[in-house]
Amino acid sequence: MSIARFLIPLVGSLILIMAFNTKAMTLSELHQIKKGKFFLAGNTPYEPVVSLALKTRGTGEYKSTSSSELQWRKTADGLQVSLQSPEVIWEFNEQGTLFRAETYQWSVHPKGSGEEVTYIQHMRVVRLDTMEVVETEQQSFSGLLLSAKAMGEWPTDMAEGVWSLPAVDHVYQGEDSVSVFGDVEARFFADGRGEMTHYDNSTSRFKWRIRGNRLSLTYWHKGVKKKFAFRIVESIKGIGQRVIATLQDTDGSAPLLRTGFMVKQQDLQFNYDNTIGAWRSGDIRYDYYEDHIHIPNLAFPASTWTFNQNGEIERQKIIHPELGTVAVCPDDTCYVSCVFKMKLLARDDNTLYISFSSDSELVPRGPHVFMGKAVKPFQLDKQHSVSGFNYSWLNQTTLTVKSGDKSEPYFFTLMPTANGGSEYFYSKGTPRNVQGPFSVVDGKLHLSATDGAVQVVEIVDANRKALSVCRYPLGSQCGAGDEATMVFHHGLEQIK
Repeated sequence: MSIARFLIPLVGSLILIMAFNTKAMTLSELHQIKKGKFFLAGNTPYEPVVSLALKTRGTGEYKSTSSSELQWRKTADGLQVSLQSPEVIWEFNEQGTLFRAETYQWSVHPKGSGEEVTYIQHMRVVRLDTMEVVETEQQSFSGLLLSAKAMGEWPTDMAEGVWSLPAVDHVYQGEDSVSVFGDVEARFFADGRGEMTHYDNSTSRFKWRIRGNRLSLTYWHKGVKKKFAFRIVESIKGIGQRVIATLQDTDGSAPLLRTGFMVKQQDLQFNYDNTIGAWRSGDIRYDYYEDHIHIPNLAFPASTWTFNQNGEIERQKIIHPELGTVAVCPDDTCYVSCVFKMKLLARDDNTLYISFSSDSELVPRGPHVFMGKAVKPFQLDKQHSVSGFNYSWLNQTTLTVKSGDKSEPYFFTLMPTANGGSEYFYSKGTPRNVQGPFSVVDGKLHLSATDGAVQVVEIVDANRKALSVCRYPLGSQCGAGDEATMVFHHGLEQIK
């Protein structure tokens, strides 16, 4: 078994964040720590955030999705934090035996030039009937170790306008208790009171105040008293701030630490000028076309989009009982499995701060339930250009390769390996006809064959239907091989 597949529910629930500004953290500085409250925060969208309250004599308190007492010590290359009560990632049943994937330790090390730290999550799988550790694994992240005392000061215009507060709402959905977070809209009044609107359009009145560099909110919701303490990671001029939020409530069942964007809403709506183009955020890419076609990550299923009466963008995921996800239903047997809404909150030049929300089924043809709401920043590129291949759209993709009178489907996928890891492989003709591994090097696709030969595929031109490429042996260049067309399988031909 691989612990990585049990991390998906946790990682998927994390709120997207942009890269943090780097700050120096050398080994000497790590070793000078005697006590204090710190946050570990990654600098890519999917990395975890944890709180470490370090006390003298090597004790303290840990918070993330749950809390635990901790023991910490300095090591030759950094710091080590061990949890007294391991944090549960996922529990599962395999052939009648119960297992639990859990985090039991973190370690922090200076990274390279000292501008960042590397922090490592140490995980294990425990067989619950014997408490035997059957597997261990670790994941490394790049980010910052932030002192709570040194975090940013709050602005003076809190009592103006409408703010989006990140991940205040939290619900468990379905029989599997899927963890779902939702931003809320909040108004702060000058008298220290305010009102927020939740994902289900219910409202709560709250009290707020600023103490030092903490913004505290206290309110009741559905019979549960909740208190959030927000701290600023970075102020974004004219937009708001990136924050880390710590929750205290009388229920005790919700994740304790959250992160995201606190954005002051501008008076904006989507229109063709701020919609058409390629939306980019790291490896994520959404292409919106003027003819109301939307294509995610170049190769994934296409769909149609529309402006609603509130100036928001709406999309639907349509399922056909035999064909699966389709762009347009070919008959009357389809149904809508998901509805996505996007609201433009703020804009800074070509950076769009967009509130994404979704309602989805949890079982086929089941009722739609709330599945999350969060602010995500995207760079708007007016050009639909493709500079090279990327793993983000080759991890589960089919492309038909045409050259001369030959045409053959290629299947690209991320597959598990015998040692519990994963590797990228490609197949020809059928998914089971595996040819070998593939890799992306400087935007060029490298296809390895069983005899050790490597073919390089380079993009020459691209449109939303296909890629024009040249193919040549490793060590050569375009012109030494042949030309081909790689046609996407995103269902675009279904849209008239």
